[in-house]
Amino acid sequence: MSFRDLFYLVLGNLARMKARVAMTAIGVVIGTAAVVVLISLAAGLQRSFAESLGSIGDLTRITVLSGAYVSAFGGSSGRAGEEAVLNDRALAELRGLPDVVAATPLESLMGGGRLQMNRLVSDVRVVGIDPTQVEGLEFPLASGMDRLGRWQALVGARVAEGFYDPQAQRPAEEPPDLQGQAVQLVLSKMGDDGRPVERIVRLRVTGVLEESGGQDDYTLYLALNDVLELNGWFAGQRPNPGRDGYNQAMVKVAAPERVLAVEQELLNQGFIAYSARSTLQSMNIFFLIIQGVFGGIGAIALIVAAFGIANTMTMAIYERTREIGLMKAVGATNRDVMSVFLAEAGSIGLLGGIGGILLGTGLGAVIDLVAGTYLAAQAAQSGATGSDVNISIIHTPLWLPVFALLFSALVGVISGVYPAVRAASLSPVDALKYE
Repeated sequence: MSFRDLFYLVLGNLARMKARVAMTAIGVVIGTAAVVVLISLAAGLQRSFAESLGSIGDLTRITVLSGAYVSAFGGSSGRAGEEAVLNDRALAELRGLPDVVAATPLESLMGGGRLQMNRLVSDVRVVGIDPTQVEGLEFPLASGMDRLGRWQALVGARVAEGFYDPQAQRPAEEPPDLQGQAVQLVLSKMGDDGRPVERIVRLRVTGVLEESGGQDDYTLYLALNDVLELNGWFAGQRPNPGRDGYNQAMVKVAAPERVLAVEQELLNQGFIAYSARSTLQSMNIFFLIIQGVFGGIGAIALIVAAFGIANTMTMAIYERTREIGLMKAVGATNRDVMSVFLAEAGSIGLLGGIGGILLGTGLGAVIDLVAGTYLAAQAAQSGATGSDVNISIIHTPLWLPVFALLFSALVGVISGVYPAVRAASLSPVDALKYE
C-alpha cells in the first residue's frame, strides 16, 4: 500500500467517525495543553531568575573568602593541613591560575564615612582594591577612565543619587555629575579622650561606572593602600593583611564558561568561593527538575487520553470487521492492516496535539497577562518604576511545541498498537462471515 493510498484511506475513515474522533482527541488536547502551560511556566520562571541574576552580578567574577571561615565551622583546608590564608602570596598564586585575568583584595573601610560635595552629603560604601588589577577587572565605565592613583576614586552609577541637603533635609534636586569632581570623604571616630575626631580626605573622581543593578552601583572604590591607611587611622595602628590575610578577594575570569572550573580550583585550595555563575547553574538544574515534574504532571493526562484512543480503535475493529476481511481478501497484508490502524491512532494524537498547543499557548498568554498585571501592580506599590514592572512569568521555548506535537503523536501511535495487532490477526474468512 502506497503512502498516498494510506493517507486517503485514513482520512476517509476518520471522516466517517468525526464525533468519536473529536471526543477522543479532547483528552489529548487537555494533556498537551497541560504540558505546554506547565513547562512554559517553569521556563518563564527560569528565564526571569537568569535575567535578574545577570543584572545583579558579573558572571565572570568569583568572590573568595579565607579558609578561616571553613575552620570556624569545623571544616578543613584543602592544603594538606595548611590553613588557606588570603594574603599577598595567595593572591599572586591566584593570578597565575589558567583563565584568571585579575585578582584583587576587597578591603572595606572600617568605620563610617560620608561623601561631601559643596553643601551636599551622602553615605557611601568604600572599598579598596589593588590599582594594578583595575584594568583586568574591566569595570564598565559610563564616563572617565578606570585608573586609581593616590586618593583617586571610581564611583558607582547610583552614588550620586544618594546626595542630599542636610540643612533642608531633602534629596538633591538633581544628582550631581561626579565625573572629574573633587569630593571630600569625611571620617569620624571617638578619640582616646571620648571626644569625636574627624578626618577629611580630598578625593578626585576619575571615573563613573555604568549601572549594573548590583552593589557596585553604590560603591566608591579607592586604591588598596589608601583604605589600609584609613583603617589604620580608625584602629590606631596600620593593619598588615598582606601578611595576615584579607577577609575577601575578587577574581576575574576570562569567560563565563570557565568560571566553574576556576571556582572548583579555589575550593580545592581551601578557600570559600562563590559566583553568580555557579548560582545560575544550580538554579538552572533546579528549574530543569521543575520542568520535568511539571511535564510529568501534564503527561499523566496524555496517558489517560491514550486509553481513550486505544478504546476507540478497539471499538472500530468490531464495527469494521467485515471491512478488514474484505481488505485481506483483495490482497491486503497484515502489515497493511496494521499500518491503517496505527496511522489512524497517530492521526488522532496528532490532531489532539495541534489543538493542545493552540490551547496551551492561549492559556499561557492569559496567565501571563493576569499574573504579570498583578505582580506589576505589587511592584509599583513598592516603588518600582519603568522596566522594573515589566514582569513575565510564561516563556514557551521553540522546542516545546515541536516536542509536544511529536509526543502526542507518539502517544497516539503507541495506543494503537494493540488494536492494530488485533485487527491484523483476524482471519479473512471469519471476518467476512462476521455479522
